[in-house]
Amino acid sequence: MGLVDVVVTGGAGFIGGFVVRRLLDRSWRVTVVDDFSTGDMFNLPPPSPLLNVVEHDISIGDRLEALFDGADAVVHLAAVSSVPACEADVEKAFAVNVTGTENVLNACVAKNVEKVVFVSSAAVYGEAEGVITEETPVNPVSVYGRTKLLAETLVQSFSEKKKIEAVVLRVFNAYGKTKAKNGFGVVDQFIDDVVHGRALNVHGDGGQVRDFVYVGDVADAVVSCLERNFDGMEVFNIGSGAGFSVLEVAELVLKAFGKTSSSIVHAPPRPNDVRYSVASVEKARRMLGYSPSVNLKKYVEERAKQLV
Repeated sequence: MGLVDVVVTGGAGFIGGFVVRRLLDRSWRVTVVDDFSTGDMFNLPPPSPLLNVVEHDISIGDRLEALFDGADAVVHLAAVSSVPACEADVEKAFAVNVTGTENVLNACVAKNVEKVVFVSSAAVYGEAEGVITEETPVNPVSVYGRTKLLAETLVQSFSEKKKIEAVVLRVFNAYGKTKAKNGFGVVDQFIDDVVHGRALNVHGDGGQVRDFVYVGDVADAVVSCLERNFDGMEVFNIGSGAGFSVLEVAELVLKAFGKTSSSIVHAPPRPNDVRYSVASVEKARRMLGYSPSVNLKKYVEERAKQLV
């Protein structure tokens, strides 16, 4: 793909900032649309003639279409992405994650945007048994997961009826040192806690197993989707393919920093906390050339070397 124009909603967020950097590295023109409720200019690269940043809430359809003028593709990341935040304000979660997605898709149709890459979540699967493939039945248990699934349904509908090429990426638990306004993910939260001498809060018994994927690998998957052509809509799991319990991650961080497990404090379990969520990434390997490049253990060890 040659020089292209890409709109990135939520581009100032945790994953969005990495995606924007990858696109600019390819000398693509990028328009970031972000309401900065959780995004931050800190996540974005320095000013560039190829980068346009616009503050706008996607749940407000007015003026959104104009931001899509000349766009070849849209990467849709903007969302209320915190599970607790969605539970606390269901109306806002629906307005941004569902109505906002509909607004983005309508703007794509109005401006003849050819491709949409929608960054969804493993939360759409809910509680699953065994390794999760793209064929695993979806059964979200949280408000966040339900709104993401509704948004996926909208993407599929627009793809079929409006002939938009669409890709859905179901991202598992992303980590990386960038901090959003609503805090770190669990891996980097544990690292930050150790650095600042705080106890590591583990909800429940810590036996919840997650697939932790480096944010840069997620961004690479997004770019791979933009560089390839698809017939209709495709869905891909984006994870590492390996599972770690939350307690294992806490112990891994403590060991890397030379601390003891006495620094772990068990907090009450969180409601609707899925017990097991590990991805099969074989489809992404086969069709996107996806290959996770960062190992969780090595990441933690490298962060310890940098921070100790």
